[in-house]
Amino acid sequence: MTEPVRLHVAAKRYLCTAEPGYFDLLSEASVHTLRVQGGPMTVEQARAFEALPGSADAVAVRRWDEQAKDPELTTPGFDHFRPLLEGLLIKEAQAR
Repeated sequence: MTEPVRLHVAAKRYLCTAEPGYFDLLSEASVHTLRVQGGPMTVEQARAFEALPGSADAVAVRRWDEQAKDPELTTPGFDHFRPLLEGLLIKEAQAR
């Protein structure tokens, strides 16, 4: 469950290599953090990333994160999401 989140930075680095034009869509802040995070992956690193369990999910989480960066969007407060988060924690505990 946590692997896609752990691979969040790697997914950004991967997409900058694997998807033409992706880098150009990054915000100024994201370009800065990309530099700090090691820059776009090499082709070899991208292939290794693709082979990781959870890499496709990490790319999906990355895309959802980008879609959520709309400053005009009004979102519900934490209490709206509490039941979902509690349910996920219970499922995680049961899986162990």
